[in-house]
Amino acid sequence: MIKFKVPVVIIWLDCLARDVFVNMYRNGDLQNLSNYFADGVFVENVITCFPTVSESAEGGIISGYFSGETNMIGERYFSRKSKTIKHYKYNAEARQDFNPKLINKTIDAIIGESIGMGRIIHTANENIEDLKALQYERKGSLKIVKRRIEIASRIILSRKPRLFFFTVSADYISHVYGRNSAEVKEFIKEFDKNFLFLAENLDEAYGKDNYLIFIFSDHGSANVSRHLDLTAILAENGFNPATTDLLTERKYVNCAALSNGRRMGLLYFAHPEYGWSKKISYKQLRSYPHKGEKVDLLKMFASLDGVEQAFAKRDSKSVMVVSRDGEGLIQYDSINKKYKYTVLEGSDPLGYEMEPAWMSEEEWLRATFCSEYPDAVVQLYNMFKSKNCGDIVLNAASGWDFWEPWDISYPVLKASHGGLSKDEMATFLLAKAPFMKKATLEYARLIDIFATIAAYYNAGDLVANSHAVERIF
Repeated sequence: MIKFKVPVVIIWLDCLARDVFVNMYRNGDLQNLSNYFADGVFVENVITCFPTVSESAEGGIISGYFSGETNMIGERYFSRKSKTIKHYKYNAEARQDFNPKLINKTIDAIIGESIGMGRIIHTANENIEDLKALQYERKGSLKIVKRRIEIASRIILSRKPRLFFFTVSADYISHVYGRNSAEVKEFIKEFDKNFLFLAENLDEAYGKDNYLIFIFSDHGSANVSRHLDLTAILAENGFNPATTDLLTERKYVNCAALSNGRRMGLLYFAHPEYGWSKKISYKQLRSYPHKGEKVDLLKMFASLDGVEQAFAKRDSKSVMVVSRDGEGLIQYDSINKKYKYTVLEGSDPLGYEMEPAWMSEEEWLRATFCSEYPDAVVQLYNMFKSKNCGDIVLNAASGWDFWEPWDISYPVLKASHGGLSKDEMATFLLAKAPFMKKATLEYARLIDIFATIAAYYNAGDLVANSHAVERIF
């Protein structure tokens, strides 16, 4: 039985490939981490939140819910109300879009005295901006690792927060050099080298091993070499899309296309009769009046080179999955809280090749965590609960992304994320705390971190209504 509420330290390594980290950890290349977590918990396959971007992962970790329920579906979305692209770095705030029903049920609210550094959703009591670290990140400099750990140690020693949640980003390095590049491996080694200094300061501030610590990546990435401009596709087909490079209202816009992480796309379409004042129906998506014809928008985009699947909400209890060669249906039984996936025609768009069966969230996770699209059935259904979600969601094909011409001027873009592939969805987790026994777990969801923290703080009632499962403690 837990006898006290221990301080919590969350270390978020942004955009690290699961297979690269796990192989280095298992092969003895990360000696400081291996020694420190020798009596802790190691989870080899941790399935993050779709879309595989930081906003979705953070929303899930702090609440135990998926992106569609936290309303954190990425860095950008199209506002049907204002007819404008909203971007959290420029004209919107994640804290304001985060589901207000969950705001008092986050780990920050549970623990109290929280400090965040590098966080996106400002639910902590205090959020620290480290401009020097941000400069290192944008240059892909390994100096970011030492800088983050030095500042984190200084805060821990001087402030002793009950919750300290900070990020160390390999995002630029992964994008430019590739997901399994020598530069990414050097980043991981640099973190391992500096981690010992952090651990010593944690022991000094809180007492030796007298705290709960998590280390993980928010998502992985996938190799890319080809890019599809979704906005240009719409314009070429006679639509009038919103501009993604100019964040302003356009009076006569009738659609919008954007990506998050560059490998998931969101498509929005005005109602053919009522414009943006009424949301378009699934039936209209499959037969959209355009230039005197009826266009199947799902088929139109699913058939493009660069798109693997297109998803759309069919009704309140089902989501359609469409690929070039087949269609499938995700259904939800709200009474028994089970999901079923059925191939309706052609080949299986998700490649599961499973007989249709009603299964719980845990059963779907166990059945698919090693597949090409882990946890897709559960997470796709729940994503469409977001008011900011597109009418159609796209998953990029292997080797492709939806990088826009105006986007960050990387010298070269070798990897992207946001998509549904295992390379992007699967990550890892290291955990250690009082009363936590040594274990190696085969799989978990990243949002399960919420359940473990809730267990230490006797907040199990909050977990019961979320998707998080306490399996680490």
